[in-house]
Amino acid sequence: MTPEHRPPDAEGTGRVQSVDRAFIVLRELASTPQGATALDLSRRTGIERTTVHRLLKTLVHWDMVTADDGVYALGPECLLFATAHASRLNVRRAALPYAVELQEKVLHGRSALVSISVPARDRVIIVERIWTPRTPMNVIIDIGNQFPIDDCASGKSILSTYPDDLCLATLGQARYDKVRPTLRKIRQAGGFCATVGQYKRGLASLACPFHGRGPAALGAIVVSGLDLDDCLDTDSSLAQHLYRACENVSAALQHG
Repeated sequence: MTPEHRPPDAEGTGRVQSVDRAFIVLRELASTPQGATALDLSRRTGIERTTVHRLLKTLVHWDMVTADDGVYALGPECLLFATAHASRLNVRRAALPYAVELQEKVLHGRSALVSISVPARDRVIIVERIWTPRTPMNVIIDIGNQFPIDDCASGKSILSTYPDDLCLATLGQARYDKVRPTLRKIRQAGGFCATVGQYKRGLASLACPFHGRGPAALGAIVVSGLDLDDCLDTDSSLAQHLYRACENVSAALQHG
């Protein structure tokens, strides 16, 4: 857990400590799809168990959390906020046509997956993906899957657009120091990031960020597949198409 995600001392910050702690609990549950007990949450967040119980009771009341025999998980009310945020960003609507074009007209039947991801603090979340019957099942990822922003191609391409202070606030010092040299190279490549074998043996991922009206990227388009070894260079045809797709998405978001 990075420093900004630990139980905060709200005094002098203008924040409400109980709200801070409620969001820390929700974030832990977001990273634990199978759910967790109050004791588990207390141990992982450092928040006193009795306080966790009170927070959970309130969150259950608002359907932000569900309870089943002492195991807590995110509730349906979370969808209300998640979908409202995604709709406000307009990312899926702007990027989807270009993601479809990459899959249908550029990949030419390769067994690859095209996905769209957006950042959520120190993670990236898949909001859309396009695949074909040729795409292996072990390559297909689900909408809603999340990955550490500093440990995947899409996340690093997005991070490369962040100024130093935002990178530091997002990751904390130790994680930022570790990824900083890689981000420098990605910036020099215009945000393009390619990885191989990071999550599955032989799986290559190519990512490029797109922007709204600010300098920090709103998301990234990613192409992942098992037969992309000839596409990892920035001069490859696929990389160039990916660049242009993200430029078009950025233009749509900036003028939409």
